[in-house]
Amino acid sequence: MNDISAYLNSAILKIPFNLSNIISEYIKLNSNVKVAIVGGYIRDLLITKIHKKKFFNPIDIDIITEGSSVDLAKFVKKNISNVELCLIKEFEIYDTVELNINNLKIDIASAREENYKAPGLNPIIKHANIEQDLKRRDFSINAIAFEFSKKEIIDFFDGIKHIKEKELHLLHENSIQDDPSRLIRCARYASRLGFKISKQSLQQSQRVVHRWPWAVIKDNTKSRFPPGISIRIRMELSEIYKYDNLAKTISLLNDWEVISILNKNITINNEFLRGLKWIKKLKGNYILYLLKNSENLELSCQRFFINSKEMKTIKEYLNITNQLEKEKEKFLNLTPSEWTEFIETKNLDEETVKLLICNGGAFWKSFFKWLFIYKFIKSKKSGKLLKSEGWQPGKNMGDEIKRLRYVEIDKKEKR
Repeated sequence: MNDISAYLNSAILKIPFNLSNIISEYIKLNSNVKVAIVGGYIRDLLITKIHKKKFFNPIDIDIITEGSSVDLAKFVKKNISNVELCLIKEFEIYDTVELNINNLKIDIASAREENYKAPGLNPIIKHANIEQDLKRRDFSINAIAFEFSKKEIIDFFDGIKHIKEKELHLLHENSIQDDPSRLIRCARYASRLGFKISKQSLQQSQRVVHRWPWAVIKDNTKSRFPPGISIRIRMELSEIYKYDNLAKTISLLNDWEVISILNKNITINNEFLRGLKWIKKLKGNYILYLLKNSENLELSCQRFFINSKEMKTIKEYLNITNQLEKEKEKFLNLTPSEWTEFIETKNLDEETVKLLICNGGAFWKSFFKWLFIYKFIKSKKSGKLLKSEGWQPGKNMGDEIKRLRYVEIDKKEKR
C-alpha cells in the first residue's frame, strides 16, 4: 500500500459513527458486494494531503455500491449507534438514498450508467459496475474512488495526477453538452480550489456554449426548454451563492468566454461586482440580478424557470430604472417622504427594491433607506388617538395618519 492509499485508508477509518466498519460488515454479509466512497470526500482528502491545504470540512459523503442502495442504507441505519437523528430519503428514479445522520449527509447510490438522448434532458439510466459509474461523472478529480473490500484506490482517469497539477479535466467530449451545469461547477471548483481548467476542457466548453442557447423541445401540445438545463444550473448557482465566491466564479466564466451560459450581456466591471456583492448582503434574488439585462428577457426567464412573481419583479425593476433615467432631475430633488410615497404608491416588492439598490447609480441610497429605515417609521398619532381628538374614521383620517408619518420620516433624515 503506497503512501496515498495508506493515508486514505486511515482517513476513511475515522469517518464518524463507525461508518467504515458498518459498511465492511455489510460487504461480508452480502457476498463481498463492492462498495466505494467516491467524489468530493475523496477529492478533498487528497487535496489536503497533496497540497497541504487545510480546508477539509466534509458536509456530505458519496457512496456507490454494485448492490442495492436501499439495502445498504437500511443496514447502516439499523447498526448505527449513539446518534440523535438518522433519516432515510429514497429517490427511486436514480436508485439513490440520502441518509442524514446528525446533519451529516450521506448519499448512497447503486452504480449506474447514464445516457443523454438530447442536451440537458434527464438521463436514461441502467445499473452498472463501479468502473462504469465513474465514467459518467464530471471531472477526473471527482472520479476517484476508494473501494472498501480491497482497501484500494480506483483512479481510471488520472484524477490524482490532475490534483497534483491543479487542473480540471472533463471526462469525455460530450460532458458539457450532456449537462451544461458542469461548466458552472467547473468555475466553482476553479474558484474554490485554485485549479485551472485544462486546455481541452476549455475548448469543449467554448464549442458547446457557442451553440447556446439550444432550441426548445417541441411536442404535440407545447414547446418547452429542456428541464435539466435550468434546474441543474440553478442548483449549481445556489450552491455557489451559499458556500463559495459567486463574483469570482462568474468572473471566471467571463474569462473563459462562456458567460453566455448565463447571460451574454453580463459585463464584468466594478458596477456589476458591486451589485453582486450587495445582492448577497441583502439576501436578494441573485438569479434575477444575473438575468435582468438579458437580450430576450422573456426567453431567458422561460429557460431558467423564472416564475410569474419573479418575472413581475424584473419588469418592475426595468420600468423603474427607465423612469429614473428619463426623470433624473425630478428624482434628485425628492425628499425622504416623497421617496417613500413613490415606492409605496408603486407597491414595489422588496425584491424589486433590492435590485434597484444593487443597480447603483444616483438613487440607490434612497431605496436602501426606505428598505431599512423609512418603511418602519410610523405616525406619532394612531387612529385611536386621532379619533379621541375628534377625527372621524375614513379617508381624511387615513390621509392625516399618512401626513404625520411623512413628517416623522423627514425629521428622521434631518437628525
